[in-house]
Amino acid sequence: MRLEWGPRPAALPWPAGMCAAERAEGAFTLQSVAQPMRPIASTATKCGNCGPGYSTPLEAMKGPREEIVYLPCIYRNTGTEAPDYLATVDVDPKSPQYCQVIHRLPMPNLKDELHHSGWNTCSSCFGDSTKSRTKLVLPSLISSRIYVVDVGSEPRAPKLHKACH
Repeated sequence: MRLEWGPRPAALPWPAGMCAAERAEGAFTLQSVAQPMRPIASTATKCGNCGPGYSTPLEAMKGPREEIVYLPCIYRNTGTEAPDYLATVDVDPKSPQYCQVIHRLPMPNLKDELHHSGWNTCSSCFGDSTKSRTKLVLPSLISSRIYVVDVGSEPRAPKLHKACH
């Protein structure tokens, strides 16, 4: 299975448009977005002892390109009775798996409707070398559950760390 990315403006280090469609059994289409939201990437570079991420969005744009991204995938209103999942997508143009979903982490419950995700450590901790981005927080709109995913142990195959009900 492959993901088709929309046009990529030269100024952004991530795919823009997010015009992606996954075509496989139980398939669905990811909706296009007007403003590209930066997919959560595991390759956030640390600059020595300054902490996770970047000090500004401009500095992030100067950093290296992401190699993988995490996308919350939902089945709401598709007729498919399956748990939502977190897709890990290879976005390294040099990889033989470029633009492919390389891992799926299904959530343990149905009808969550995963929403925007975020790191356990935000950019405001940029100057704190004791912080790292090893957990991804996935809130759910319908169920109000919050899932915490371990992306630090195996970034290409994340595991569920905790579910808060």
